[in-house]
Amino acid sequence: MPLPEDFARESLYAPEAWFVQDATLFPEEQRLEATCDTTRLGPLVDAQRVWPGHDHHFPGAVAIQITGTLGQLYAVYMLDLRPTKGWIGFGTHIRDARFRKIGEIGPPVRCHARLESCRDFRGTLFTTFAFRFEQHGEEIYRSRQTAAWKQGSPD
Repeated sequence: MPLPEDFARESLYAPEAWFVQDATLFPEEQRLEATCDTTRLGPLVDAQRVWPGHDHHFPGAVAIQITGTLGQLYAVYMLDLRPTKGWIGFGTHIRDARFRKIGEIGPPVRCHARLESCRDFRGTLFTTFAFRFEQHGEEIYRSRQTAAWKQGSPD
């Protein structure tokens, strides 16, 4: 399903930096899934220089940015940590990141995020997610990542 209409107002990034076009939330399973259209990755792919054995491909920087988008989608719609309520978040740790296979440009990438933990430490919420990205049914990226969320004053 398309991203929620109010995500443009709730996101910490502009839409051109989300890199996913849809999301399905599974609150009972503490996870979500989204799709990345690899033909809409813009400057990072356009800037890749093609050499023998080095075709245009799904950039690692895009994978990391997508994890931030997925984490924020989860935080906003499942934990109610909305920037419009003063909540902001930052990635703090990338653990066990593995690029299993080079992702192609053309076929979509299916992106999975599952909340592993959410804990409050002195008013800061720390979330840890497991991420897995697949293309053609094969894993191309996986990681565990932590983000910190703190509430300030909404503007």
